Amino acid sequence: MVSKGDRYRRHLQPFHWREAALCVPAMPLMILCGVLSGYPTRGVIAAGAAFAVGFGAARELGGRRWGAMLLAMAGMSVAAVTGTLLGQDSIAFVGIAAALAAACAALALHDEDMWWAFLQVVIIFFVAGYYPGNVHAAFVRGAMTLTGGAAQIAIVVLLARLFPRAGMVTISPVRPARGGRALLIAHMTRAAAAVAACLLLIAPLGLANGYWAPMTALIVLKPRLSETRARGIARVGGTIGGCALATLFAAACRDTTPLLLLGVTMAAGAAFALQKAHYASLTASITATIVLLTSLGQASAVGNAEHRIAATLLGGALALLAAILVPHQLPRARNREDRVG
Repeated sequence: MVSKGDRYRRHLQPFHWREAALCVPAMPLMILCGVLSGYPTRGVIAAGAAFAVGFGAARELGGRRWGAMLLAMAGMSVAAVTGTLLGQDSIAFVGIAAALAAACAALALHDEDMWWAFLQVVIIFFVAGYYPGNVHAAFVRGAMTLTGGAAQIAIVVLLARLFPRAGMVTISPVRPARGGRALLIAHMTRAAAAVAACLLLIAPLGLANGYWAPMTALIVLKPRLSETRARGIARVGGTIGGCALATLFAAACRDTTPLLLLGVTMAAGAAFALQKAHYASLTASITATIVLLTSLGQASAVGNAEHRIAATLLGGALALLAAILVPHQLPRARNREDRVG
């Protein structure tokens, strides 16, 4: 019989602390640069980009160790500009977001590493759309995204050469589900419909940080209904747990910058180290990191906690609804393990 202690430990294993040591330093560096220059929000944007790009250090793309990081950085910078210019309330934004979601779903059935890189681009597009602005604001966000991503790549490459053992951990690509054209069309349709529905409901529901809804829907959706259900439960549970922990921490330290910086560093380190652990644990770490980053960007972690949870529940519910409504049963002959991501 498995004890509760063993069950909890399994949620935190494997714990790749070397991978965390490789990827964490860029984030506090970007935040400190922003604070010291008098532009803390720009530092947070750069740190957020460094956080996203850092996960690519454990992947290979096209046989190149840093290929996923470079592709993600370039795409995220473009997405940051276009998302800011369009704004999530525009019809054009909803249409483009739905098309990007469909493309991301298609990649999930083709190449898991390409899917990961493109997913980062789509997520940044969602986030940038929540902060609409003029051309100047768009290019500032794009420049900060590029800066954070480039800094992350440079630091990871340098540390990996100085400490070779830290750069050895890689995430093995998961074999994509194969179901032919019918599965491809169904999965793309589900992703596009769920993301569009989320974006159309954010404003009527008055959700702050509403980008969590389409982001959750896109990540939760999987080729099989059972996988979508399991992924949704793990993500919602992890999001609620991470949001609660980060909110309590932010409230306890009363939004003191040095303490928030410490919290971000620890949460990000946990996220990088838990990439191959239980998905709920990884989600909790990622959520805590983002919440504390938002707090450093002059937004209240406590005030918007319920909105993040509500947006996550909305995205998860719409993903499950799309998975139920759009037929997507795999052919029996291919009814084997096919989990993506």
